[in-house]
Amino acid sequence: MLKFNFNKSTAAYLKTKLNLTPDEEEVARYGLQVIVYTFTSFITICLMGWLLGCFWTTLAVCITGGFLRLFTGGAHSNSPLTCTLLGMVMVPLLGKIAALTAPFFTPQSLSLIVAPGLILSFIIIWRLAPVDSPAKPITLLEQRKKLRLLAIAAVLLLTSGQALLLIKGQALTVVLALSLGLWWQAFTLTQAGHRFATFTDKFKLRKEGRKDEASVL
Repeated sequence: MLKFNFNKSTAAYLKTKLNLTPDEEEVARYGLQVIVYTFTSFITICLMGWLLGCFWTTLAVCITGGFLRLFTGGAHSNSPLTCTLLGMVMVPLLGKIAALTAPFFTPQSLSLIVAPGLILSFIIIWRLAPVDSPAKPITLLEQRKKLRLLAIAAVLLLTSGQALLLIKGQALTVVLALSLGLWWQAFTLTQAGHRFATFTDKFKLRKEGRKDEASVL
């Protein structure tokens, strides 16, 4: 069966048109891969949230986690496709949880849940962020400090918005969704988050291995 690799084909086209070196072609291919998978992941997450009837809470979780990840980094799968599939499952799931459970809370009772989660997430981000990866290591101390400060500022900005909504007693589902997005992103910074990412990679490899065995048989 023929397979069309959009990123590779586009990078090869750019190499021909712009006379790129092999290294520049690889950089272009990687950049295209990031853009394509990010866009695809966002669309599929929103689509799943819409199908599950929790579009706005799913969007809140997605934006919160994605925005914080710019500064905090975090655990990731070795396969962009696995990352996309994981996000397509986890983010709408968190959005659905927020949509289903938030109506049972008052602003006061919800604040008793949001506040401890915020404190724990803040501690995790303060101690661990930014978490880099072998593919994108952070080698400069000044850059690391800057990203940590930006991550903390992002958390404080998020908290200010939540506090305002709680004081007004409005959009409690969004408040909870924002917290779930924060908690999920903080989780990806921890060793448990890295083990979870490793597990998804190993699970994917086992599934692929079974497919290969079946095709041989």
